[in-house]
Amino acid sequence: MIPTLRVSLAFAVALLGMTLTPGTARAQRPHPRLQGVFPSGGQAGETVTVQTSGTDLEGVDALWFDHPGLRAFQKKGPVFTIAIAPGTPVGHHDVRVFGPLGVSNPRTFVVGNRPESTETEPNNVPEQAGTIALNSTVNGRMDAAADVDCFAFEGKAGQRVLLDLEGARIDSRIDAVLHVDGPSGIEIAEGHDFYGSDPFLDLTLPSDGRYVVKVHDVIYAGSVDYGYRLTLHDGPHLDSIDPVVVAPGADRRATLIGRNLGGVLDPTLTVDGRPLERLEITLTPQGSTDGILPGPWSSVTASRLGTWQRLFGVSAWSNPVFLAEATDPVVLETEPNGPDQAQAITPPCDVFGRFGSPGDVDVYRFSAHKGEVWWIEVQSERLDAPADPAFVIQKVIENAKPQDLATGDDLTDPTRAGNPRFPTSTVDAAVRWQAPEDGTYQVVLSDLFGSQRGDARFAYRLNVRPERPDFRLYAVPDDLAQAGALNLGAGGRTSLTLVANRLDGFNGPIQVEARGLPPGLSADPVLIGPGQFASPFVLSADPGILPQLVALRLVGRSLSGDRKEVLDYVPGTSKVRPEISRDALPGVLVWPPTPNVQPPSARARITSSLIVAVGSSAPFRLSAQPAHRVVAPGGSIEIQAEVNRSPTMTEAIQVAASDLPPNVPAATVAIAKDANSVTLKLTVPANVPPGNYSFVLRGTGPFPFSKDPNAKTKPNVNVNEPSNVISLSIYK
Repeated sequence: MIPTLRVSLAFAVALLGMTLTPGTARAQRPHPRLQGVFPSGGQAGETVTVQTSGTDLEGVDALWFDHPGLRAFQKKGPVFTIAIAPGTPVGHHDVRVFGPLGVSNPRTFVVGNRPESTETEPNNVPEQAGTIALNSTVNGRMDAAADVDCFAFEGKAGQRVLLDLEGARIDSRIDAVLHVDGPSGIEIAEGHDFYGSDPFLDLTLPSDGRYVVKVHDVIYAGSVDYGYRLTLHDGPHLDSIDPVVVAPGADRRATLIGRNLGGVLDPTLTVDGRPLERLEITLTPQGSTDGILPGPWSSVTASRLGTWQRLFGVSAWSNPVFLAEATDPVVLETEPNGPDQAQAITPPCDVFGRFGSPGDVDVYRFSAHKGEVWWIEVQSERLDAPADPAFVIQKVIENAKPQDLATGDDLTDPTRAGNPRFPTSTVDAAVRWQAPEDGTYQVVLSDLFGSQRGDARFAYRLNVRPERPDFRLYAVPDDLAQAGALNLGAGGRTSLTLVANRLDGFNGPIQVEARGLPPGLSADPVLIGPGQFASPFVLSADPGILPQLVALRLVGRSLSGDRKEVLDYVPGTSKVRPEISRDALPGVLVWPPTPNVQPPSARARITSSLIVAVGSSAPFRLSAQPAHRVVAPGGSIEIQAEVNRSPTMTEAIQVAASDLPPNVPAATVAIAKDANSVTLKLTVPANVPPGNYSFVLRGTGPFPFSKDPNAKTKPNVNVNEPSNVISLSIYK
């Protein structure tokens, strides 16, 4: 869980001291869009000068960070000096820009613990290669198409060095390729797609001399969006941890698996032919600090629970590896456990295993009674491991071939409610299974591409558990243009989309409310109805609220049928269920969906905070009444839409119903330029599933605006504001 973040006092003072012109369309389009910060990191205890790039950054004069150990001072325009205080947590931090147009989406800024440098152009050919020192990080960027960056280092024969390039992991567009040329000028290694699309190389140098590292995008693309961080080191590097799933609480023994650990070389463990070590440690999980993310946390892995672990080396720390939180007794895989030597397990249990070599198939056998319901789930991608697990559940028959009963494969977002804003589909596998009779059963587990691959990185977690209804909750953009920033004008409203990831058959209602809002901000609780996956959430600002930056906390709780506020409450018969409470994790689009690609997909991730910037007066405020309606399928309702305009909002406003229940046809009306209200009628066809729904009205209209507040003439731009949330109960 990511806790509420502290907002830098210096930043808040700077924000409140800004001059705000009444009527400026702040929090409207255009708004800041941060594409990159270069260089994209620095060493703890040092200062670094960075340049921001993006769109609509006019007037930007402040950077916001998710930790008070990071402070920025503007030098000129888009250039800032960042002071990184000693002790600032090492790892991935969020940075945003702020200015007269509002707050931007976040980008990743990395705090490291090795010396850092920045590439110097030109360095496109080996003769121009800049120097990269061992145990240091260089920040580079593919500034234009066909760009190639070259770096040189001095090496000794037999020396083992590691090259780790972070690109996609730090929000960059680069799909990087690494090449290493030896002293003779002949290429000795190439790396690509090790951590997702990011490359990693482990080399034992063949001779003394000068080595050249070449970096380029796989299709030689380039722009200010193509930054990267390349680390050359001979320090510790973690490939896995044994076990990868542990019970929370007390310290316990574990085994780190990786390179340069100072442990014992294990000839049975290799990755790409390179030997690995084992190092026994007392496990003290290193959780996030004040919401800081030690490593990347994509939308695909958002549902996991756990923390990170590093090895603290003499000169530097290792990379982080994810450590999952066990929900049941942990069982370690015991090889051999193939089809002829199945390993016995007793559910419920959390099994840690790995596909250690090509062709590895693991079989786990257990007893079950007729009618028992078990959820059988395998995680690998959500552990940051590269396996694509699949399994078959079989009935074990004495002196006969096992009988296939069920299969588990890729998990797809059942409604794609969060897509393309927050894709959560994964290649991990799960299935709900009910034992047809008393007997012995087995799970036959393999990697989908296991005939061609398998090593120490291919870890998995097999969880066999009784049905435990639960959910995860995400707060994601409802506007692809904003993609992770909430900007709100005084007297106006802004909105986001809540996405519920329902687990283990949980089908109940989820009520979501904001906690700890400051004076002047308000939000009505919303209900994600039974079986539904998404709902709009609206934040409103009072007309007189002062400019400020707020970290929102949204909390969802399940509403059991035994509660009287639930519409399906039946005294004496409603099933009593324990309440589940989950904080909404904030999600952002890293890059918007690729145009003309079906189905649409986008890179998205968890961010450390849900930030809203409150600015000057909104162009208008749209309200809808009544806020709650009940209707039978086949009926209709009328909603009164009222607008409170700013003095310069004089044109007609188009009003459309948004986020409607399934099968409800779209409806639009216009509030004429000389009117302040209109009635919108919605028909509810007979085929609309009964239930509780939430929707909003969205008003769009032309508004005179200029990025220059002193401009004599201001052209019209389209602005959009949501209404308050309308709850709709559809029952026969």
